[in-house]
Parts: sequence; C-alpha cells; structure tokens
Amino acid sequence: MEIVIFDGELALGDSKAATMVWAQDFRVVQCALQERKLTIECSGIQILGPEEHHEISSHPVYLDNTLVGRLDRDRTELTLLPPVDAGTHRVSVHVSPFPGTGFCDDFTLKRVVFTCK
Repeated sequence: MEIVIFDGELALGDSKAATMVWAQDFRVVQCALQERKLTIECSGIQILGPEEHHEISSHPVYLDNTLVGRLDRDRTELTLLPPVDAGTHRVSVHVSPFPGTGFCDDFTLKRVVFTCK
C-alpha cells in the first residue's frame, strides 16, 4: 500500500514566504505492522556549521508525535517506524534553526509518501 501524503512544493524555513512546521493527517485502511517506510523528498536542504551541530541542526520528522528521524539531505527514507494501526495518523516536519544563530536556510518540501506491506 502506498499513500501519497503530500505532492507539490511548500517553502519551509524562516523567511516570510515559508513555514517552520508542516503537518498533514493521513488515513491508513488496514494495520501496517510489517514493513513500513516514510519517504520525504525536498530540495535545497543544507546543514551548515561544524559536525557537532549537524544532528541538532537537521530537521526532525514526527509520526503521531513520535520522533522517527531527521532530514539532512534532499531525500530521506525512514524505516524505523512504530506500528501503524488502521485509522488516522499525522506526519510532521519541524524546521530546526542553526544553534547559536536562530536562523535557518529555506528549503522546499516536494513529496511525502508512506508505504507498507
């Protein structure tokens, strides 16, 4: 089963034309207990600064309020997901500012897909 949660272009970041948090609900018809994958495609993600800031500067991804991974490149496949029961769920991306500056580079969310077997 493949569920396209988002397909388009949405500016994420701290400029006037962007948003710092994106969230979308999606519905699963049957339980997804076996293989589960959340694929997120973006453009323009850059994690700047020293290596010790890389993890905290990457952008957290949540599934039903559980941190499931972080965006630090233009395509991310997250496979360590909790069991997904039939029903409504929410995926969200939170933009992280760079430590010490409070600013972040803008990037574009392009596609979010949940797949399961």
